[in-house]
Amino acid sequence: MNRRFPGPPPAWAVLPLALGLFLPLAGCGLFSDPPPPPAYQPGPVEAYLASADSGDSTTLDDPDFGKNVRVTLDDSFTSAKGESCKRATVLAGQREAEVVVICRNAEGQWRMAPRVWGQGIDTP
Repeated sequence: MNRRFPGPPPAWAVLPLALGLFLPLAGCGLFSDPPPPPAYQPGPVEAYLASADSGDSTTLDDPDFGKNVRVTLDDSFTSAKGESCKRATVLAGQREAEVVVICRNAEGQWRMAPRVWGQGIDTP
């Protein structure tokens, strides 16, 4: 028995199949702009410092610093870039202290400077 298979289908015959697969994907955002990044949400320490005045102090929980941390705003200053900044001490637990800095950027948002020690430093 000798069977012959036809050659590839003509291009016009494949077009409806290709469009049938392609058009639903285009509706799913395949070719749309990516969504905007989520709005920045400051942590509890950062949010407190943005509204605090020199000498203010509070105790709060912050996932980056731990539970029951004591935050004291030490002073305000102007950075070398001309930004308004605030320096504070964060005390976590019995023996961990860390100095943190937040500055107001050109858009008027307070952002914490990168933490140098990350998990705090031991106090004597």
